[in-house]
Amino acid sequence: MMYKRALFFLLAAYSLWSFQGCKKFLDISPSSTNVNPTTVKDFQEMLNNDSLSKCHFFLLDVMSDDLQYSDVQTTASSNYYLRAYLWQNTVWNPSDQDEMYNSTYSRILQMNIILDRINAAPADGYNTQENKSVVISQALVNRAFYYLQLVNAYGAAYDPTTAFNDPGVPLVLTAKGNALPPRASVGQVYDLVISDLKAAVNNSHLSSKGTDVIHPGKSSAYALLARAYLYKGDYISASNYADSTLAKERTLLNYNSIDYKSLSQLPDMVGNPEILLGRITTDIAFYSFNNATVLPSTTLTNTLTTSDLRYSKKFVSPSRFQPAYYNSANGNTMVFDNSIGVPEVMLIKAECLARNGSFSEASALISKLRETRLSPATFNAEKRTYTATNILGYVLDERRRELFYHGGLRLFDLKRLNKETSLKRDLSRLNYAGNTTLATLPAGSGRYLVPFSTTVLAANPNISQNPR
Repeated sequence: MMYKRALFFLLAAYSLWSFQGCKKFLDISPSSTNVNPTTVKDFQEMLNNDSLSKCHFFLLDVMSDDLQYSDVQTTASSNYYLRAYLWQNTVWNPSDQDEMYNSTYSRILQMNIILDRINAAPADGYNTQENKSVVISQALVNRAFYYLQLVNAYGAAYDPTTAFNDPGVPLVLTAKGNALPPRASVGQVYDLVISDLKAAVNNSHLSSKGTDVIHPGKSSAYALLARAYLYKGDYISASNYADSTLAKERTLLNYNSIDYKSLSQLPDMVGNPEILLGRITTDIAFYSFNNATVLPSTTLTNTLTTSDLRYSKKFVSPSRFQPAYYNSANGNTMVFDNSIGVPEVMLIKAECLARNGSFSEASALISKLRETRLSPATFNAEKRTYTATNILGYVLDERRRELFYHGGLRLFDLKRLNKETSLKRDLSRLNYAGNTTLATLPAGSGRYLVPFSTTVLAANPNISQNPR
């Protein structure tokens, strides 16, 4: 219990300290040094912190089939990235810290502080019904995003027949006290995510987009509802919420345009009309282990094809993804785009249409997206015939092209598609030459789930481990 208290106050101190880190490019007032936020202005400043958009989900992309290790990387000293890549039974050494788990819960803690305290905020010029309701809605959207990531990382894919028995992640809904909650069920976590998002979109004061890319608006809440319902297999609801998003925001960035800019940091999202809510994953550890070498898998490269601008603008020869990176006090940091955007919502809508047989409408959405991702000559030369039989495959391939290295979305797709006999697949890790199998991952294996680290289990012994 004393360890739990120490961890709780450490996270609280970290979250309050981090309020001071907002960036000038966002054109917002810097956070105050107040470590005991009580006013509506304090809570607004908490949401101004760009650390809320800096996540740590690259481990999920390493576990997917979109990434490949070189022979040098697979024979290097063992580390948790390599062990996760090979889907080994043991991923974490006893002293390893799971930055994904810890940082995500620290951000949830920040949102819980806001939600716990804002209704007791003193009366002042900032404490208007509009200001207060927008702060609440944005805190709810943020919390829903983090929990949707967590439950898909550590829990099984949503199955309506087992969701309320399948263990998810602990639900911490208040910053008060220091209980040690066990894992809530996958179904309970999804219920919380959907409840938070529905409460946010029902706020008439919440605009379609936030004041900048780090602030949630109604369109990003609708997009997350579409994502959550897609993962649940509720294609009618997913389609409806995708429509709600696209009714507000549907502009695409043309990769042929001189305005296209490859992401290097959050400021590069400013002015990109596709971005509904800016999210990036920053990663120091993988860089230090592997010198920023990120190799796409053969299947990803074959799905993309070298004529796709998503390949030619984001990869460098020989077939290497070029992550953005910048120098920081702690070392070189890689940056990956995990933002919530219009393309994903279009693909959610397209999948829902494909699944109900509306192949012509689904193909129209794919074509609209591909026109912005291919050169005019390549796009005009495409000879595709879409049918009710093949349209779903085309949509799922387009999701893979658009959403690779996107904070685990490919891994989450693999998990949910493994529930369908016609779509499930066993995965293999091969050496770089492709002639030796290093590891296999059967469809539906427990090794699709991230195991809890020893340090997380020590902090909360009520958390049950994922079987491997």
